[in-house]
Amino acid sequence: MSKKDPLKEFFESQQEAGEDFSFRFSHEVMSAKVPVIKTGSPGLDDALSSGGIPKGRLIQFYGPPASGKTLMSMLAIKEAQAQDPKALQLFIDSEGSYDPKWAAQIGVDPKRVAWVQGDLAVNGRRCFAALLGVPKEDKKTHMLAGKAKEGVLDKIAKGEKGFNFNLIVLDSLGALIPPGDDVALVGKITMAKLAKFLTQELKKVSLEVAKAKIPFIMINHKRDTMDPYSDHTFAGGNAYAQHLSAKVYFELVGRKDSFILDEQENRIGGVVRAVIEKSKFGPHPRKCEFKVDFRKGVIDTHEEIANLAIAYGIITKASSVSYEYGDQKWVGQPKLYTALVGNDALVAELTSKIEEARDAKREVIIADQDKKTEEVLEAADEELE
Repeated sequence: MSKKDPLKEFFESQQEAGEDFSFRFSHEVMSAKVPVIKTGSPGLDDALSSGGIPKGRLIQFYGPPASGKTLMSMLAIKEAQAQDPKALQLFIDSEGSYDPKWAAQIGVDPKRVAWVQGDLAVNGRRCFAALLGVPKEDKKTHMLAGKAKEGVLDKIAKGEKGFNFNLIVLDSLGALIPPGDDVALVGKITMAKLAKFLTQELKKVSLEVAKAKIPFIMINHKRDTMDPYSDHTFAGGNAYAQHLSAKVYFELVGRKDSFILDEQENRIGGVVRAVIEKSKFGPHPRKCEFKVDFRKGVIDTHEEIANLAIAYGIITKASSVSYEYGDQKWVGQPKLYTALVGNDALVAELTSKIEEARDAKREVIIADQDKKTEEVLEAADEELE
């Protein structure tokens, strides 16, 4: 396209007039990688198709109690801290799940986590007002224009001093008290207040999160459903689900051989199954499994990396029991796994090649889509002729 394309000039003039938006031709960003923050599990990063938690998007972690939802959000905070040593993270604790000692134990620096508790975290009206700000009302016309008070997301987007956040976690959405319920009489039954509230507010939140260019993880509860095709759902309603760029369902695998027990036979971890029920970055649903120790985080990541390297053909299967990578050879998966333990250089090399293979696969899909689009357009042109 010409540098003085009239369409671009028009939208640029709108932006100069004070409108806040982005205009680009889609082919200009078609191959661009989505900036992400790692999850702490290589398998989960790959299953999301984006390589991690996408920035500027709303992501839901949900599942039954003790399925690893809060743990995975803590590990996302840990990864966010590693990605930017100067950044802070915001944890909105509406159900009292955050423990600074536990966070430190799994590698999070509590000094960099802004921890919001109490009414500001639990009351949905106050919580979202703090995030979004307060609209400004014209005294004569009573029309809303601009903001009388900026929210946290506004300050992050502007890069204001003291608001250098690169991740927000809300734990949990299901524990929020929606407007109306906060002043309702005890015992009064109200219907779908949270869903109605989120339908209105998430339109604003998704826009402001995109401007701030940071991920917003919302932890949610599993709820039973009468749907014959699914045994679970979550709080928030259908409109809420539409605003999510990724939706991950966690559950602990029930096999006894997957349990991790301490000396007193107490369960301290196990295998977590993550189901990517929605992803705007690749095919879904997809599944992955990884091991967690609730005292440490994700463990045996070397096994996840080895399995991904095999799946992408980076480590080749020479026979039914042997594996090869370059001039290295291992007989049996246990020996392959052991070879990666403590070998940071090999792990980093395989991780890099896995990311390259995932990107190459994505490019093939994009090229195939381009080809199909061209065929459709050519067919349409022929019909017009």
